[in-house]
Amino acid sequence: MADDEILQAVKGFLDRDYPGERRLAALRAHGEDPRLLEEAARQGWFGLVAPEAEDGLGLDPARLVPLLRLLGQRLVPGPLMEQMLLPGLLLRTAPGDSARSRLASALIGGARVAVLDPGVTLDWRAANGSPVLGSGGLAGSVDLVRFGAVSDLFVVIVDGTDAKATVLVVDRARSGITVTGHESTDPGASYAGVSLDAVAVEQGDIIAQGEDGAALVALLRSWQRVLVAAELAGIARHMLDASVEFAKQREQFGRPIGSFQAIKHIAASAAQRVIMLESFVEAVAADSAALAPKEFALAALTLKAHAAGVGRSVCEDALQIHGGIGFTHEHELHWYYKRALSLRTWYGDEREAATEAGRRMVSA
Repeated sequence: MADDEILQAVKGFLDRDYPGERRLAALRAHGEDPRLLEEAARQGWFGLVAPEAEDGLGLDPARLVPLLRLLGQRLVPGPLMEQMLLPGLLLRTAPGDSARSRLASALIGGARVAVLDPGVTLDWRAANGSPVLGSGGLAGSVDLVRFGAVSDLFVVIVDGTDAKATVLVVDRARSGITVTGHESTDPGASYAGVSLDAVAVEQGDIIAQGEDGAALVALLRSWQRVLVAAELAGIARHMLDASVEFAKQREQFGRPIGSFQAIKHIAASAAQRVIMLESFVEAVAADSAALAPKEFALAALTLKAHAAGVGRSVCEDALQIHGGIGFTHEHELHWYYKRALSLRTWYGDEREAATEAGRRMVSA
């Protein structure tokens, strides 16, 4: 199936079945729209990168990039990135036919999944917590979990050396798991803290361990950075297009404000940054298959640092161009701005991600 066909099918669904009032209701509920996930599962969104052996299409994760840009442009909230990416990464690694079959049925069928990853923040890792796997089961906590309060399954990442790194999938209802919701200004996602107290681990829960686990953790983090960058590119594109259209229509002193040099400069600078970000996202996605894992991780970090800065600055330029109306709650701009600020920090903002990229380059 060609990328254009997939993109047009998703666009058609959003045009037909996802009107503005439904999106607004989901934004006010921090992305909570169970019906959207059911519809997406029925249409096969969650099987796009899942292996063909598990009834997926087996596409490369790079082909999710245009979809995430579209979701960013339309500001579609919810855990769609996780739901589309995780089946492909986990099912390609999961051992055992029966365990893989059960996991495939849950993930592709639309069971809601959240990731317990201490690596979602770089500077605040100690405060975010970290799971530990020992003889007594899973212990520890992660304080920042997207959609943790509404998920059915948890993908738990245990950091460590290559010998100890582990990726597991556990049912949210399992004894010893405590979920505490957080207040959030992100209109696209809810957040929670998840505590683990001697959570029993079965052999079928372990997706990868040791060197395989470390490789899967690195791949998962890299692709989440790339796809978050793609969503930020979509947000930036919408903000640019909306600002240009507003500048053509809004008049001051008898002329459209877009004719004033100051507005032209702001819009031209924003356009340059948006185009560069879109090209950067496409380049990293296109090169992902040819890059060694460490090279891909470095490229994803660099891309995320760039996207974090561009997403924020283009939204702020849009506020400037829109003037007073852009600062009102009635205008849609604040929804995009708050979403961009939240995505900016996820897996490293422009300073954190750039610092980590530099550290890896020096150490290499």
